[in-house]
Amino acid sequence: MGTSRKTICIVADDMFFSSRIENTAKNLDIATVKIKNREEFQDKIEEETIDLVILDLASRKIDAEEVFTELRNSTEHKKVFCIGYLPHVERELASKFREKGMDLVIPRSKFSREMSAIIKEHLKQ
Repeated sequence: MGTSRKTICIVADDMFFSSRIENTAKNLDIATVKIKNREEFQDKIEEETIDLVILDLASRKIDAEEVFTELRNSTEHKKVFCIGYLPHVERELASKFREKGMDLVIPRSKFSREMSAIIKEHLKQ
């Protein structure tokens, strides 16, 4: 086909879960960029074309709010669809990111169950 390969940016410090996202993307023929901190994110959004961002909102090592703000302030990537996942009990945090304009805030369990379908749906052209 004449289309270029899509790229997902995974911003998470849980290596097990981010590897699961990476494997799902690989099965869908989608490239991935794994990010473990805000500084790495800043560098990657400068040098990569990103089609979707998946962000661990409950990470203790990554400031998800700073990363999301950085994404929305980026000239080239501010309209990139952003999925944030978190434990279902983190209702206040979920509300906070919805209010900030995150495109999709979803419980980690639902994202895990429906990962392939969610990624395909939000990478449509």
